[in-house]
Amino acid sequence: MVRLILLETRLLLRDRRALALIFVLIAACLLAIASGRALMADQIDGRTASAAEDREALDGFRKRLNNPGLPPEEAILSPYRMRVGIMAPPPPLADFSAGRAAFDNYSTVATMRSRPDTLFKRTQTDNPETLMRGRIDLGFVAVIIAPLLLIGLAYGLFAADRDSGTARLIMVQAGSARRLVAARLVPRFVIVALPIALTALGLLVTGPDMGGRWGAAGWWVLIALLLLLAWTAAIAWVNSLRITAETAALALVAGWAVLTLVLPAAVSAAVQAAYPPPSRFEQIASARAAEVASTEAYENDHPDLAADDAAGRLASIRKTWSIAQRVDAAVAPLNARFDAQLAAQQRFAAALSWLSPAMIAGTAMEQAAGTDAGTAREFRTATRDYLARFLAFGGGFVERGETMDARDFAAIPRFAWQPNVTPPWAAMLALALIALLFLTAAFRRYGRAEL
Repeated sequence: MVRLILLETRLLLRDRRALALIFVLIAACLLAIASGRALMADQIDGRTASAAEDREALDGFRKRLNNPGLPPEEAILSPYRMRVGIMAPPPPLADFSAGRAAFDNYSTVATMRSRPDTLFKRTQTDNPETLMRGRIDLGFVAVIIAPLLLIGLAYGLFAADRDSGTARLIMVQAGSARRLVAARLVPRFVIVALPIALTALGLLVTGPDMGGRWGAAGWWVLIALLLLLAWTAAIAWVNSLRITAETAALALVAGWAVLTLVLPAAVSAAVQAAYPPPSRFEQIASARAAEVASTEAYENDHPDLAADDAAGRLASIRKTWSIAQRVDAAVAPLNARFDAQLAAQQRFAAALSWLSPAMIAGTAMEQAAGTDAGTAREFRTATRDYLARFLAFGGGFVERGETMDARDFAAIPRFAWQPNVTPPWAAMLALALIALLFLTAAFRRYGRAEL
């Protein structure tokens, strides 16, 4: 069997069409390396800059609290001078599967004027040309490009010999149709899978030293191999049918197009139609109306606020705090409805993703990489919980009319969150079952063709 596999490998490497496909795969992997490293560098550099700004702001605030000569009218404003950074840890494999890392906010700043619906105000937009053509990362290569190249290498695996009439002669030399097909499947699978595995290894070796990165990469590579194995099994099954090599190629390419291009677009459209999110403009208008109404009501109830002494400043920040609480109460139902609709969207999309092996693998790879929608939702939930604690801490000084001192600095809540990383067992099991079913069906059919 080994000799037969080596013979098929030598024949494959002498085929110019096969070499051309291998070259395309290697070029795509090199492009994925460049794109992935650039994204990871951007993620790390951005977080480094945000952390430096946060340290600078906290150092300045510490000096303010340690200043014994700070006038009372300025000291009373200290809660509204707090500025604490909120930042998610970098995804361990953003250079493998970009996912949402390319456009989601990963850092922001909490102040006493922050609200949950306005906490992430900076939306990162990429170059329009890049958005139009898409980002080529290693996940794109493994899910989109590699299966198509595998089809190009193996579409006539057995059907071509059957068309030419040489199948029985080759089967005599191989011993059986099963041995022949297995000997042809193995080198084609390895030739497509090996560049992806080596690219992943290269990104790991040259990438940042980050906790959990090697383990996540192991799951990611296993998912990629299972997806390619599922496609290999499907190719073997199609070749076992009584069809020509051209028909097999057409069926496989059509299946690839439906599963990797048509279904994801259809799922996205179905999700948007089934669970359209509430209007952000309604959210903004409601917040603005609540702010205007609360401001007028507060000023009508407290006409004598204009003063620059400590009492006047305290009254001013109490007004700001009271209005902020009323605005939060007014927009809370809208925020809850928006979050619930978004969660329903993601649940529906996750359920529909089981229709396509490409979607199963792509979602699982992003989950292993830490760039999936679920991780992004967990981060935003953690930021809202933190913001509530931060505002309660600062608002307590405002409500009590107390000034902050150096002892209060250590009590300022700090944001600390780590994503809940779990291996995508269900996705891997699904891909393995697909491969097993196709292989079992194919080799049962090939068994009937044995001499």
